[in-house]
Amino acid sequence: MEVNFIPDILIVDDIEHNIFTLRSLIESQFEANIIEATSGEQVLRILNDRSIDLILMDVMMPGMDGFETARLIKNRPKTTNIPIIFISAFDPTQKLLEKGIAAGGFDYLTKPIDDNQLIYRLKMYLRFITHEFMMNLHLRELNQKLIEEIEERKATEETLQISREKLKTANAAKDKFFSIIAHDLKNPFNGIIGLSTLLVDDYDSFSVEEQKEFISDIKTTAENTFRLLQNLLDWSQTQTGKIHFEPEPFILETITTEIVDLVKISAGNKNITLDSIVPGDIQVYADKNMINTVIRNLLLNAVKFTRNGGRIILSAQNVGSIAEISVTDNGIGINEEHLTKLFTIDCNVVSYGTEGEQGTGLGLILCKEFVDKNAGAIRVESKLGVGSTFTVSLPVNALFY
Repeated sequence: MEVNFIPDILIVDDIEHNIFTLRSLIESQFEANIIEATSGEQVLRILNDRSIDLILMDVMMPGMDGFETARLIKNRPKTTNIPIIFISAFDPTQKLLEKGIAAGGFDYLTKPIDDNQLIYRLKMYLRFITHEFMMNLHLRELNQKLIEEIEERKATEETLQISREKLKTANAAKDKFFSIIAHDLKNPFNGIIGLSTLLVDDYDSFSVEEQKEFISDIKTTAENTFRLLQNLLDWSQTQTGKIHFEPEPFILETITTEIVDLVKISAGNKNITLDSIVPGDIQVYADKNMINTVIRNLLLNAVKFTRNGGRIILSAQNVGSIAEISVTDNGIGINEEHLTKLFTIDCNVVSYGTEGEQGTGLGLILCKEFVDKNAGAIRVESKLGVGSTFTVSLPVNALFY
């Protein structure tokens, strides 16, 4: 980038004619911005307001002389590097020259000033100042490029980190998927096949009660396996982005009544009381099918971990612009270590219900993904041996989307 550097030169003299002479000489030879001052105090005020590249300063001025002014300039961090050229009367003893150097002067010229000598000196100084300016400009450009490169690398690293996290989650999801297929789906079918084989091969050797018990076990295992398969299919659709998402306003009770009736069958098998306390005026804005899946999973999960004869309560309430849906049980509870891992796909938490039902954790992970998708939140409070409460917060209108 082409830059035309024009220096700012401050001429300091208490005699206007001397300033005029210096100004005319400089402007005839250089392109420069000339600033004038007639006292040391005025110099300091000028330096407070603007930057100066070179100062030509008379020594003998009333009040604050040139040497004192120079010392104050050099004592200020902002102005300490400004070159100062002193101009004064002929000094055969060179004492003034020594004082000028001690005060921080860059050079010393005597009156009457030789025009050629002044022009030569100024050319030399301005060449130095221009070179310094261009170097600083170049350094600023390099610094800006370095900052941009650092920001670009930082952005790239952040992108890579996000990709690594996504890859880690994807791998964990894949491992979870295959684990469920290999074990959690395979094992129930082994039980179904084993019991049905006994019935086929030795049906007449069993009493009617034993036959009913076998058939009931097959039914229960098949139902549990079907629910697991349904969760697995729903979850796989969320991972591939193929699940249909259509949020709408609806009254919560329109889905909870049907869900409770369905889950009461499983709860009844363990003599668990399932109560629903969902007011008929609570509305949510969400995908109805997803929230149906969430509530059903939470209730079935509560049934699994509640002892025979226990109690589960489904409740809901409005909290401002949020609807809170809670599933509370007096079951076995969750220890603190497992609480932090409930909704994390890469943490393999294996748990067993009160009657040996194995939990994959997939249902809760699916709940979390569906709730997040619907601009909501899910939290859990639990105490080991006392019970658990899972609470889902959902918006009541479309403002959160």
